[in-house]
Amino acid sequence: MIKTAANTRRNRAARAYLAALDRLIEGKATHPDYAGRPVRITPAAVAKEARRSRNPLYTTHHALLTEIEAAASRPTPATDLAATIARLEANNRELRRVIHQLQIDKRNLATENLALFHRARLAEDRLRARDREIAARKSSSAVAPAATHVIPKQVRGARAISGPRARA
Repeated sequence: MIKTAANTRRNRAARAYLAALDRLIEGKATHPDYAGRPVRITPAAVAKEARRSRNPLYTTHHALLTEIEAAASRPTPATDLAATIARLEANNRELRRVIHQLQIDKRNLATENLALFHRARLAEDRLRARDREIAARKSSSAVAPAATHVIPKQVRGARAISGPRARA
């Protein structure tokens, strides 16, 4: 009976250590010191997560120590998280550089747009001035041809007055 109680305790401790190891591997620690943070997997961290002593790990749970060492050598959310953070920071730097370049391009395009708008306005002003000049010439030439192309009345017995004749 005593041996059975000891085995039960040992099995309960082993299950607690295994559950703690699984939580640490998944990155879902429940201990207040580890919750929400990446944790390096060590026997001490597993014992702390299991809220048990480290001594039984070293004295009676040798198989668990091997599992802990194997888990420590595999990539964990902590190492994945560090790699992800580094990758995202590099991506963030690249995006900020692109944003800066796009802001410069936007400023240059706005400057070019303003210069083109100014040139278009000047061209429109010149066009309006020419249109006014052409209209003024047309209105003055409409009056002048009527005065210069007057055909004299023919008087009875008189010859029509014509322009100078070309000599042959």
